[in-house]
Amino acid sequence: MNPLLRLLAENRGIGNFVVENAEDEATIFLYDAVVSDSYWGGVSALDFVKELHAIKSPVIHLRINCPGGEGFAGRAMATAIREHPSTVVAHVDGYAASAASWIALSCDEVRISAGGYFMIHKAMTVAWGNADEFKKQAGLLDKMDATLVEGYVVATGQSPEKIAEWMAEETWFNAEESVRYGFADS
Repeated sequence: MNPLLRLLAENRGIGNFVVENAEDEATIFLYDAVVSDSYWGGVSALDFVKELHAIKSPVIHLRINCPGGEGFAGRAMATAIREHPSTVVAHVDGYAASAASWIALSCDEVRISAGGYFMIHKAMTVAWGNADEFKKQAGLLDKMDATLVEGYVVATGQSPEKIAEWMAEETWFNAEESVRYGFADS
């Protein structure tokens, strides 16, 4: 069995995706990896978006402790948050890494715990095939990186060059740095 699939299978159900929906405020706990299909575990974009759309309270607290995961699934979740009529407040309880950073930044407000972290990096993939397939994948990764840079620039106010540099280095920002560089409001 593929080592990644084996790891996912062994960790199936370990993380948490819980929604507490109250009339005045709701809370979503995103304490697992972001995936396109939750069969092996993690939080799928479909499950997340369905739960989010069911919430009618005016304020939603999104509590995040997430390693990130699949880029397109993360994008779908972030889009659903931006389009939701409620005020969504992200609380980075542990970390918002990779795709989870976009999810946090899509919220109306971002709060990070004293020991919390943001992490950004260049897009990654697993590929197989001939040289032509690898070239196609490299082209897609370049397009994704450009989109990521653009999104982080808009969210943080940092320069495209600085964001690209941080992504290339896989940069981890502690709470103080997250606020200083615009990833978190407080």
